Amino acid sequence: MAKLRIAFSGIGAVGGYYGGMVAARYQGTIKADIFFIARGENLKAIREKGLQMQLGIRTIHTAPALATDNPAEIGPVDYLFCCTKSYDLEENIQQLKPVIGPKTVIIPLLNGLDIEERIHNILPGQEVWKGCVYIGSRLTEPGVVEKFSLKERIFFGNKDANKDKQTELLKLLMYARLNAFNPADIDLRIWKKFFMISTAATITSYFNETIGEVINNHIDLFITLGYELKSVAVAKGIPLPNDQVFAAIDAQKIMPNNSTTSMHSDFQRQPHRGGNIDRLCRTSCPGIRNRSSDLSVYVQRVDRISLSGGRLIP
Repeated sequence: MAKLRIAFSGIGAVGGYYGGMVAARYQGTIKADIFFIARGENLKAIREKGLQMQLGIRTIHTAPALATDNPAEIGPVDYLFCCTKSYDLEENIQQLKPVIGPKTVIIPLLNGLDIEERIHNILPGQEVWKGCVYIGSRLTEPGVVEKFSLKERIFFGNKDANKDKQTELLKLLMYARLNAFNPADIDLRIWKKFFMISTAATITSYFNETIGEVINNHIDLFITLGYELKSVAVAKGIPLPNDQVFAAIDAQKIMPNNSTTSMHSDFQRQPHRGGNIDRLCRTSCPGIRNRSSDLSVYVQRVDRISLSGGRLIP
């Protein structure tokens, strides 16, 4: 049986952890070859020293079969995990075409509800499985990923795809000591994850505060934002649980008090991607001038930003 070929694009907090765990398990085996697609100083560090994963008191060192910023050096793979940010998706998929063959399964681990549709806009007919993860992790320096949450979970699947192939990947991930699941209700799982991320990303970015700070200072707005998004789900016929609003907030309460969302971190690090949230809203929502604007109007507008994973929707 030929080796499976698995690529991870975006070796940051998510891709670094999941790609690293899979590489650590299958490095040097006859089961699979693992490839990392990275760039810049992160790629340089991985090439020179491998990838280091800090898991509490335990540290794992691993290396892929190849780490590169040129997908053509890898060629077509069996499974491609996309772990970049959703607002980079279209550019990333274009760059990844050399690793995408007719039988490649693409599994995006991105936040957003329209990820599969956006991939199919570029690659009509390509097999895409939906995916999401629950994990607290970060890239602390080039080549070093820290997992700070006690637990992690990865969900993936496609109700119309070959079940045996999905089972094959499930076993592979579980054998890499990952909490992997292939649920029949993957669409609902995606919505639940999106619900938690969307509301938290919106409110932390808007106030430029950590999760702990917005829970302490703006819990009423957090709840209001949750009900706004739940109304969208209801309108789309998504059977979210009755307690979804408070369950999403409770899930954030168990995170370290000084943690924040990746979208908030991106706004802080990369002002060209929207800078502060006020400017982002003014760009997408004429009439919104500043943070003192009508909150109900703001919530509706910013929901439309979050529903797309950070892209601006007029």
